[in-house]
Parts: sequence; structure tokens; C-alpha cells
Amino acid sequence: MGNPYGNDHAEELNDADQQKENDEIQEMGKQGLTDQDFPKGRPLGTFSSSDTKK
Repeated sequence: MGNPYGNDHAEELNDADQQKENDEIQEMGKQGLTDQDFPKGRPLGTFSSSDTKK
């Protein structure tokens, strides 16, 4: 199994978790970040807290 925070787990996500993943990736993009900026893995919930939701 690969990095639990990387994109290689996306196929295992249910619809709600996939939406959270998509939201995090979108929020990271707004900040100019990618998963490559987190060589040890993206911390869960870093970009998907209620503070970033409208």
C-alpha cells in the first residue's frame, strides 16, 4: 500500500470521502500547493476544515 495521504488511495474512497479529497485538492490549488509539497504525506484535514467551507 502506498502513502495513505497521497492520490494513490483515491479509488478506495466512498463518494463523501472523494468529495472531501477533491475539496482539499482544490483548496491546496488556491494556495499554490500540490501533494509534492508534502513529501511525508498531506496531513488529513489540513485543507478541509469548517473554516474553509462557505
